Amino acid sequence: MATSLLEGKVAKIKNQYQIVINKGTEHGVENGMHFVIYEIGEELTDPDTGNSLGPIEYAKAKVRVTYAKEKYAIAETYETENSRLLGLTLLTGERKKLPLSDDDRSRLPGRDDSSLTVKEGDLVRQIID
Repeated sequence: MATSLLEGKVAKIKNQYQIVINKGTEHGVENGMHFVIYEIGEELTDPDTGNSLGPIEYAKAKVRVTYAKEKYAIAETYETENSRLLGLTLLTGERKKLPLSDDDRSRLPGRDDSSLTVKEGDLVRQIID
């Protein structure tokens, strides 16, 4: 029997790396759970049949729960990118955490508008990462 993945919304943006999710331990949220913050886009159509494939979902950021309370949870970004400090990335192995909103939208193919900024009310869904 498959377990359904938790869904909720961004209740608050604490800073460039942390959000508050409107679900907590009473909903099954635990420290260490991963969520994706996303938005619903345009409807997709199967080119062969003309049938609807449903709306496309655009991922904005991935977060990990660091503090779960009864009715809410605090989560922070965990994806990183190589630091480009003086071109020594390979030598230093330095990595920096990606912020919730990134002006360099290269990690979100096909989308480069401000609608990809994480905001209160955005949808979140648990992911197995």
